[in-house]
Amino acid sequence: MKIKILCCAMLSLAASNIVQAEVNTKAFTTTELKALSCTDLSVEKTNAKRELANAEKNLTNIQTETPNKTISKWAGVASGALSAFGGKSENAAKAKDMANSLVGSEDTSDENNLKLQQALKNKAQTNIENIETYQKSKKCKL
Repeated sequence: MKIKILCCAMLSLAASNIVQAEVNTKAFTTTELKALSCTDLSVEKTNAKRELANAEKNLTNIQTETPNKTISKWAGVASGALSAFGGKSENAAKAKDMANSLVGSEDTSDENNLKLQQALKNKAQTNIENIETYQKSKKCKL
């Protein structure tokens, strides 16, 4: 019985994380925007601007790290070649260690996920444009 409860709890947490990830990349619907007051629209526009700036910063970081990933890839290839052909000599062992230190571990966080950051940027831009439209139609004081 305890196992069933634990499994259900874990499944519900996993499902909520999946749903949350989908929600984070979708822009406001027209129904949601209609329901917001002028103050709420202003706050959401400010949040969208922050999200846009953050996504742009992350995209810039991803683009500047691309050359380093290429170097890491070739360092990994060199490490494998040194292991296969010359792993017994002292110089080859030192070169292999240096190549392994260049490879490092790949960062798979959301901040370094190119597709996610592009989706977040698109969402933020869409929200800003749509909020501005609703602010004008509701005659909000900007």
